Amino acid sequence: MKMQRLAVTGLALVAIAGLSACEDKETPAATGGAGSSAAAEAAATTAPAAGDASRELAAAAAKLTNSTGKIHMTMIGGMTGDGSFDTPKRAVDMTMTMAGLGDVSVRQIGTDLYMKFGGSAAKAYGNGKWMHVDASKMPATSSLSLEKNDPRNSAKMLAEATEVKETSAGRYAGTIDISKSPTVTAEMLKALAGKSTQVPFTAEVKDGYLSKMSLDMDSVVKGAGSVDATYSDFGAKVEVAKPARSETVEMPESALKSLGG
Repeated sequence: MKMQRLAVTGLALVAIAGLSACEDKETPAATGGAGSSAAAEAAATTAPAAGDASRELAAAAAKLTNSTGKIHMTMIGGMTGDGSFDTPKRAVDMTMTMAGLGDVSVRQIGTDLYMKFGGSAAKAYGNGKWMHVDASKMPATSSLSLEKNDPRNSAKMLAEATEVKETSAGRYAGTIDISKSPTVTAEMLKALAGKSTQVPFTAEVKDGYLSKMSLDMDSVVKGAGSVDATYSDFGAKVEVAKPARSETVEMPESALKSLGG
């Protein structure tokens, strides 16, 4: 079940990260706009001064985490994910497809997290029903906790990125130390022991929003490929339905333990 655990933990982190709480809406938006303007001027004249590219990218990530939209992901092992999010409402609806293992669906409404497994994993995880957990009651060290999935984490991570440069208008490249990511857990650090934690990335910004990010995981595990996330439809209306009570069970301790809770 290791692959299923890693897949769903990754799904929870990605789907909820940046989507589970809100910052002040005015500051990031203003910063993002200024960043876009600065980037346009720089493209027309000279390259940005040292540090400008990093600040612009972090501002774009902050603007994303205060919006609504859609996300599409491709990951290691042929896994894909599609969903939508509404940060102001603390809402997310995402489905991960894993080759040979079936689908995993995640919904978050406020602090309520719902997960549903299909395929071969369904019997071990809720018997095909939605499993519910109150994320606010998870310990801070849990990959399912609100602390690990604070919306500002993505911006914080990009703010700490090194060697960030604007390669062309709206396109960036740099390096992230994933061991310092706010979302990393003790289990993840253990798995990274003895491996490089410096991960090259590329990112794109559209209309002041972070619109695409790709992490080259080959630097950590050879042959792992990349993890790619594309964000779109910024500002679109998003509705996330609460699963029917008859189709919902509280997440059992065995599942909590398996999923890092």
